[in-house]
Amino acid sequence: MQYANVELATVIKRVSRFTVMVELAGQAVAAHLSNTGRNKELLIPGHAISVRKAANPARQTPYDILAVKRDHRWINIDSLAPNRVVNAALREGSLQLPGCVGPYTVHPETRYLDSRLDFAGHSATGQAWFAETKGVTLANARHAAFPDAPTTRGLKHVHTLTQAANAGYLAYLLLVVQLPGIDTVTIYHERFPELAPAITAAKAAGVQVVALGCQTGPDYLALDRPIAFDETLPFTEVAE
Repeated sequence: MQYANVELATVIKRVSRFTVMVELAGQAVAAHLSNTGRNKELLIPGHAISVRKAANPARQTPYDILAVKRDHRWINIDSLAPNRVVNAALREGSLQLPGCVGPYTVHPETRYLDSRLDFAGHSATGQAWFAETKGVTLANARHAAFPDAPTTRGLKHVHTLTQAANAGYLAYLLLVVQLPGIDTVTIYHERFPELAPAITAAKAAGVQVVALGCQTGPDYLALDRPIAFDETLPFTEVAE
């Protein structure tokens, strides 16, 4: 996924959950952060950040944040990006769901039971499937973890996928790792203890957890290769 009209800035400070002040061309401007995670280790004053002009010129935050640079790599923090790259890859056939024969029919934002899942569809053989996509931005060296903030919504989606698998559907949890140079992905137990056992139970029911690596830059995010996932691995946050 390539972004247009991207500009480079530097972080000044985070002023609220969704607003970050950045220095752009010598001026302090407000930029909107769509990512609902903590992002404490990323939004550090002086760090390089990429932004683009918002479509609505009357908005109080005239720019949108796309990515931030830390430890010599760009980390995409656009919350809409994982869903968009997965949607495109499923439709064009570059992303193969394990055990699901393509090409796929793909239906975004599909309700199942009491949840709205990111994707539903059918395989080339008519098998019905569901998939939920989550972005991963928290990392320490070559090890990444989800989530970086408690996510009751994410936990609900795991339970829904488990119910779907028990009902005979193919079910997938897709973890899009929004930074390069990652070899393993886990669940951050200390940040949200309920999630890891729920994923273990989901896997036992047949839900497949697929971690997808990415190549990134200030103005792009592209799916790369599958990454090993193990929810039992420990994770320690990098010092700020």
